[in-house]
This record gives sequence, C-alpha cells and structure tokens, in this order.
Amino acid sequence: MKWVDRFVSATFKGFLIISGLATCLPLLLAYNIELANGRLFSGLLEYGPSSVPALRHWGLMVFSLGVLMIVSAFRPWLRFETMVFGAVEKAFMVYLFLASRGQPWAHAYLVGAIIDSTFVLYSITYFTSSYGRPHEWTSRDD
Repeated sequence: MKWVDRFVSATFKGFLIISGLATCLPLLLAYNIELANGRLFSGLLEYGPSSVPALRHWGLMVFSLGVLMIVSAFRPWLRFETMVFGAVEKAFMVYLFLASRGQPWAHAYLVGAIIDSTFVLYSITYFTSSYGRPHEWTSRDD
C-alpha cells in the first residue's frame, strides 16, 4: 500500500483545494437562485416560493463544506473529519442523482454528480491510505 500513501501524499492538498473550490459554487443559490439555475443547473432546476429558503440554505451549507475543505488543505488536523463529512454528503448526492436519473430534470445534476463521484472515489483512496486514519489507528512505518 505504499503506492497509495505516495499518491495521497503527492495529491491531497491540491485535491482539497480544487474540489473545495468546486464545492463552493452552490453559494450562487444563496445569492441568486435564478443565476445559479442558469449557471449550475442548465436552467432545469424547478423551484417554487416554498423551496427557495431550503435551496438557499443548501447552497450556503455546501459552500461551507467547500470552505472547510480548502481550510483543511492547510490544517491537517481538520482533514479526517472533513473527508468523512464530505464523503458522506457527496455519496448521498450521487445516490440521489442515480435514483432520479429517469426524471426529465435529472440532467441538471449531472455535472455535480460527476464532481461528487470523483470526490467519493478519491475519499476511498484516502481512507485506504495510512493518511486516512487517525494516527492512533495506524503507524506509517508499516
């Protein structure tokens, strides 16, 4: 598993920064839902007055995860928890996309599902490396 450790060591900081920036994009929902619908969802997002507060809240929450990912690139003590939270949130979003792929609006979530799938796959790699477990659980001298 040394190759996994080398791969994660060489790519992890950059991965957190790039995927964190991509994860920050839904802030547009909190700012302007119509702009976000056009830019992030190809105009396919259907929403009404009762769903606007939830969409804005979701946009702010996902943005916050993106900020946490960027910060954890520079603060190693935040990485494990950030990766657990990010992997669970993004895996669930991929599941929601796959479960609704037969719907006419599902294409709106395709780009997000691809980005989130990439994060989930990288997270699996991270968790299989010795970097993806708290130091109390493993020794890097194995």
